[in-house]
Order: sequence, then structure tokens, then C-alpha cells
Amino acid sequence: MTKFDYENFAKDCLHGKLPPCSAACPLNLDVRAFAEQLQAGNFTAAYKILRNKVVFPAIVCRVCSQLCRSRCVRGGHDEAISLRMLELASVRFTDSDEPLRFNLPKKNKRIAVIGGGLAGLTCALRLGARCYDVTLYERSGRVGGRLWDMLDPGVFLPEIERQMQYVRCNIELNREINSLEDIEFDAAYIATGKGGEHFGLLDGIDEKSFGTVRPGVFIGGGVLGAAPVEDIAQASVVAHSIEKYVKIGRMDGMPESFMITETKLKKDLSNVSPEAAVKPHQGAAYDRDEAVAEAKRCLRCNCTECKEGCELFSYFSKPPQLMVAEAITTLSSKSGLTRQHSTRTMSSCNLCGLCGKVCPQGIDMGSFFFDFRHFKFEDKVYPPAFHDFFIRDMLFSNSAAAVFRLAPGHTAARYMFFPGCQLGASDPRYVTRSYEYLLEIFPDTAIMIGCCGAPADWGADRELNDSVIAGIKEKWDSFGRPAIIFSCPTCQLQLQKFLHEANGISLYEVMAEKGLPGGKTEPGRKSMCVFDPCASRNNVSMQRSVRRMAYMSGANIEELQFHGEKAQCCGWGGHIAKANRNLEERIVQNRINASENPYITYCTNCRDTFVREGKECVHILDIVFGLNGGGFAPPSLGTRRKNRLIARNMLLEHVFGETSEEIKEDGFSMKIVISPHMVKKLNSSLILEEEVAAAIEHCESTGCKLYDPEKNCYIGHFKMGIITYWVEYGKNEDKYILLNSYSHRMEILEENRL
Repeated sequence: MTKFDYENFAKDCLHGKLPPCSAACPLNLDVRAFAEQLQAGNFTAAYKILRNKVVFPAIVCRVCSQLCRSRCVRGGHDEAISLRMLELASVRFTDSDEPLRFNLPKKNKRIAVIGGGLAGLTCALRLGARCYDVTLYERSGRVGGRLWDMLDPGVFLPEIERQMQYVRCNIELNREINSLEDIEFDAAYIATGKGGEHFGLLDGIDEKSFGTVRPGVFIGGGVLGAAPVEDIAQASVVAHSIEKYVKIGRMDGMPESFMITETKLKKDLSNVSPEAAVKPHQGAAYDRDEAVAEAKRCLRCNCTECKEGCELFSYFSKPPQLMVAEAITTLSSKSGLTRQHSTRTMSSCNLCGLCGKVCPQGIDMGSFFFDFRHFKFEDKVYPPAFHDFFIRDMLFSNSAAAVFRLAPGHTAARYMFFPGCQLGASDPRYVTRSYEYLLEIFPDTAIMIGCCGAPADWGADRELNDSVIAGIKEKWDSFGRPAIIFSCPTCQLQLQKFLHEANGISLYEVMAEKGLPGGKTEPGRKSMCVFDPCASRNNVSMQRSVRRMAYMSGANIEELQFHGEKAQCCGWGGHIAKANRNLEERIVQNRINASENPYITYCTNCRDTFVREGKECVHILDIVFGLNGGGFAPPSLGTRRKNRLIARNMLLEHVFGETSEEIKEDGFSMKIVISPHMVKKLNSSLILEEEVAAAIEHCESTGCKLYDPEKNCYIGHFKMGIITYWVEYGKNEDKYILLNSYSHRMEILEENRL
């Protein structure tokens, strides 16, 4: 698909579509908006919403047949909303019932409306308000039609006069039209009521626009058997149809004005407590408090499944349709501001696909944003700084920290352990213990440590990702194409995507089937929740195996609301931190607050992210190998790189009997002191300790620095790759003390120094 094939990507989104009650209403009243205003006690605002849709609110609230009640989702749960009584309350308690007045230029098109009932009056008002030359013909001596048989004229006549007071309309009473040739018009509406004159035009009526076979003539209302509220609904449609006809001569009407009778929108009531309808204490009408209370029973049905599952939609306060439209527009936009906004939106997506899983229409905005990241990358407008850190981290993992070996004493392999790059970064023992366990069960298990390419894939660099996958495939081929044992759900998902010919299974499935190793801890039937990584969402076997392992180890598992096939991202996915740190932090807080129970997970990114924010959480390998108790502190970014080297050396020395390179303590050429507080800030800013050290060394060796006497510190910057790093530091004898650091993607162009 090309970028322009996505215009209709979210067209089936149900967000904002009519709820069942509105679809049942012939006028398609926006019940959501109406109820929202009443819930807040805003009777005037509610009245305006009602009036703009129903034309004559003081009449409709008394003659409405309440079809909405039959479709109200609460009807089968407790009691349907008393909407007509709420409409009456808005009419009674509005601060102003003054109709709108538009200062529009007069139009020279003549509109004839035949019939002075609700249908004719509505059409005349709609077109007269738009300054068409409207003449209404009523054969009797009074307007109102069947309303005289339904209501007190003291109610409906003042309402008609009030709503039509600013309308350009000439009403001719006692004028019966026996032939359309008797009057002059550019367009006409026949609204003669039940049993009224139809001028032989009942055959061939357009059911949507209400156009007849005679050009310019439309028909509707009681003459077609409509109920009072349907009179208004059909006349409103006809007003739009007439306007289209007099402009371009077409009789097919305006689709956006057509009556909607069906909706796919549904509401889950599983978490809704039954609540009886409010009964008025005095008379048949609500007082203000009663109206507000009844309005609050309205659930304002809407589809918010994606919003409830993922914070992206609430953060940007935009539905999928708008996000798609903005993304497509910005691809060809020359506005840097617009392009940046859209890019940040798509770069804030975890790409986990949960929205597509929970969406009743299957709209996966994750796949959309993934593709559009690639489109922008191809157009050279996708900011490389968003993914620079993660890609450099991947390159480190696939070079200095990489290991690929056949099992000792073997020339081929049935299995290959692929722990990925993050497992050993969190704790090298995860890799070594797991591999030793596998060698005991499958002695010919090979090992390949490196990154699966996810950073390049999420960063939209297809060429780089292909290179990583090609490197993995080359080594895998050299091992004889063994089955791959994964410990990282993301690695397994990525290689399933790009290395189709490879068969894979998770480490946890092996452990659940073959038995746990010795040295496991006993949680003592402690209640815990398994946090399923988003990449495991479609891997039911992996999810079940982890739960089985946890149970075998003594844990009592309680499920989170979002688990299994609805697993949520911990915030790490898609590498959104650089593009939207605030959203990432919101996601993390929501995940750790989902339950008071401690978590078990099987993704080190999830575990380290949660523990860093104070959540009690263990990796399943902590339990089975007896590692990392309650005092575990996630390693810093620099330590994570060091841990990868430690994992490599431990394997080479203890498993393969090879000599490994010595790992320097910090790798700095000068003594640099970084406090725990600053380490936390560096981690949050995705700045390595070695990058800070390089910046300080550059400042000291070149003299390119400023001295701040108030803070008694030096300030300088150093550009490495595409990122410029700033440091504020002090001196204490032979030590350099880091006080602050930050980075950005701007290049500072300086004049040549004298």
C-alpha cells in the first residue's frame, strides 16, 4: 500500500457514531451532548442543542413518541432514560429561549411550501432562516395542522411564533393549492398532512431525499404517514435536498442530512450498577435536581475501547479518524509546524497493536503509525534523534557484546538460545543460568546473543533492520537452522515477522514442560499478578507457561484487567521516550497502579521500568533461579552495556573455556563523580555516563567551556553523532562532579575562534 491508500483506514471507526437511542430518534438528536450538558446542570446549553435539532423544542418534548427508550441500553439493565422528561426540563429551565438570528444576504430562489403543519413549518423555517424567498400555503385559517388535536394551542402557537420570528417566510392562510401550476416556485415541498393532496406524485419517491419524479418537487410528512416528530425529521432532510436542487439541479439530496436508523455502536454494561429511573416528586415534570440526577444515569454511549486500553488517544484527545487525516495531510504539507505535530503523535505510539485487538472494527492504529513512520523516513522527514539512542545501543549489542557459538563439543545444533540484548543487560546471570539449564536438557543447544533489530524496525530504518536480520540468518544458517529458544517476547515476535522460515519456542515453555531448575524461591502462595508483555499478546503458550511456572514456584496468580490477548505495553514499546517522555511516564504509572499486588513479568524492560518507579516486580527467572530479591535496583544505562559485556565474558570463560577481554571499571580517562540523582536523570534523558564523560573531557581538553561564578561550575557542550550533549560540572581537586546534563538534536554553529 502507498501512503495515500490509507485515507479510509479509520472510516469504520465507531467513535462519535450515533448511540442506539439517537439512531432510534427520527431526528437523530445528539443525546450524548444533550445529556452531558444536563449532567453539569447547564440547562441553557442543553436547550440550544435540542432546539437546533428539533426546531420546535416546546412542542417536540410534548408529542415525542419516545422511540429512543426502546433502544436505550439501560432498558434491559434497569430502566431506560426518561429522555422526553429531560427535554421538557431543558425547555422549562433554560435562561433563554430566543432563537438564533442570522444576518445572511437574501437569496432569489422562490420556495413554495404547501401545508402549515409541523412538516411545512419546519421546512419553511429551515429555508427561511437561510434567507430563501419562502411562501407557505395553508388551506385552513390557522397553522399547526394535527397539533390542534394533540396540544393546547396556548402551548404550540407561542412556540411556532417564537421560533419563526426572525425567519423570512410569507404565510398565506386560507389558500388551497389544487394544482402546482397555480403557483410559481423554483422548488416546492408538499406537506399537506394525512390524506392531503399529493398531486399524483406518490410513486417514485426517493426514500432518502424525498424527491418526487417531478424536478424540484419534494414530498413528506403526514401525507406519507409520518408521525409528528417524523414530520420535523423529514422536513429537515427536505430543506437540505431543496437547497442542493436550487444550487446544482440534483434531486438526490445531501447524504450528510439523511436520517440514520441503525448503528453498530454497543455498550458493555458489565461494570454498570443498576440504578432506577428518577421519579418526579411533584406532578409529571422534573425539578432541576431531579433532571440532573436522571441525566447522570445516561451513559452517553460511545466507543472508547482504544482510549480505555491505550493512553495515546486520551493524551492527544483525538479519535483515530482525525489522527489518520492529520498524518496523511502532513505527508504533503509544507508546514513544518503541522508536520512536527503529526510526527510526534505517530512517534508516541508503542506500536503494540492493542487498539486493533480491542477495537470492535479491528482498526489497528499501531500498524498505521508504523507504516507512516516508514513513509516519513523514506521522505527524509522523520527525526533520527527519536531513535538514535536505541539504534546505537543495538549496534553495541551486535558488536562488542555479541556472542554466537555452537554448544561445546558440537558441530551442529537442534536448538539455538536467543536471549536478545536486554536480558543480559538487566542481569548477566539471566543469560548464563538459562543457557546452562538448556545445556543440561538439550546438550547441543547453540547460543546467539545480540539484538533482534527491533530498534531499527521501530525507528523505520528498513535497510538497517534488513541488515540485522540478514546477520542473524547467516549465523542461524551456519548452525544448521536449529529451532530457536527465545526468552524475550519481542525478539520472538520480530523474528517471526522477518525470519519466517525459523521455528521458535519460548524458554518458559521449555521450563514449564521439562521442569524448573533447583534453587528456586518460594513466594509462599503470595498473591501476585502476571504482567504479560505486549509482545506476548498472541503467544498463548508462552503466557500459560509463565503462569504454570509461577504456580509451580508457589505464587497465587490474580489476573490484571488487561492481560492475555489484551496485554498492555509497559511504555517501552515503540521507543517513545525521546518523542514523548510525558506520555511514557503516564503509561508507566497507569500500569503499576493497575493492581496493588506485586507483579511477575517475563520481559526485563517491563520489570526494570516498573521497579525503577517503585513497583514491586520480579522477572520469572528471578523466581526460578533464586535471583534479585526485594532490594533489586535496575541498572543504569551505562551499567546495562557493561552487563552485556559481563554476560559475554561469563559465557566465554565458564561455558566455552575461552579467554575474555577485561572490562574497565568505567572507561573514563578522568575521575568523574555522578550522584545517584544525576544517574536517574541521565537514564530518563537517555544519556550514557560515557557520553557525559566525553563531553567533560572535550571541554577540559579544548577549553571550550563557560564558567558560571554564581554556581561555581563550568558549562560546555560536545556533539557526538547527531546529538549535542551539554554538561554542567564542578571541580574538586582531581575530580569532576557532574551537576547537570541534557541533550538536544540541534547543531551549534560557532565562529572560528581566534
